[in-house]
Amino acid sequence: MKKAFEQFRKSGSLFQIIKGPQHLESPKLFVLDSSFNPPHLAHFQLLFQTVKNFKLTDAQSHVLLLLAVNNADKLPKPASFPHRLEMMCLFADYLREKLPHSVVSVGLTTFSKFIDKDKVLHEQFTQGRNTNIGYLVGFDTIARIFDEKYYHPLKISDVMKSFMSGCQLYCLARGDCHLSAESQLKYASDILEGKFEPVIPKEWGSRIHVMQNDYPSLRNVSSSEIRNKLKSGQVENLKDELPPCIYDYVTKNMTIFD
Repeated sequence: MKKAFEQFRKSGSLFQIIKGPQHLESPKLFVLDSSFNPPHLAHFQLLFQTVKNFKLTDAQSHVLLLLAVNNADKLPKPASFPHRLEMMCLFADYLREKLPHSVVSVGLTTFSKFIDKDKVLHEQFTQGRNTNIGYLVGFDTIARIFDEKYYHPLKISDVMKSFMSGCQLYCLARGDCHLSAESQLKYASDILEGKFEPVIPKEWGSRIHVMQNDYPSLRNVSSSEIRNKLKSGQVENLKDELPPCIYDYVTKNMTIFD
């Protein structure tokens, strides 16, 4: 995957599919946007619950695993982008097995902001279809999306208007967030009630879906905690947090997280 990554960086492309269908193949697109450092079972649970809770199991959906190689907040840290790409491809195979009604693609983008990602996906991936994209993210990412500092001196309500009119945001409440799980679960309804106006328009609340994680053991799973456990030698504890293919990969390549 090192060669594929280097070719992408040298190409000057803004977006590229590395594995899987090159264009949208179903009516619904779910974009799992993450660092994949490494991918874990909480990522899978977010996908699984979104599909289940929104009664989409009978209709084929397209899942795009998307990695931004220029992140607005996070500098590249172990693992390197090529290693993350390898893990994303393994995770894609795992998803194809576990989500039989879904097709899966793996993509890279240079964009860090969602408004830019959304634009390039509509231009290059959905082929101009009027597609309502569902972005699957962590709650901390939703908080960043609506953080005024990324848009100053412009208003979020102006900058994000087009993006929020054509997408949905899905996440699972976490136990290790700066907000309590109860506050996270109420976040969308608080927006609908106008508690964040004028920064966040209340009508956007209908497009944000914060769900309780059906598996309590996965509520605090994160890539950073997994890396910490690898560094401290708590390898066996990761069997319940990683898909088997990812567990095998990280235990065979532990030095990539040094």
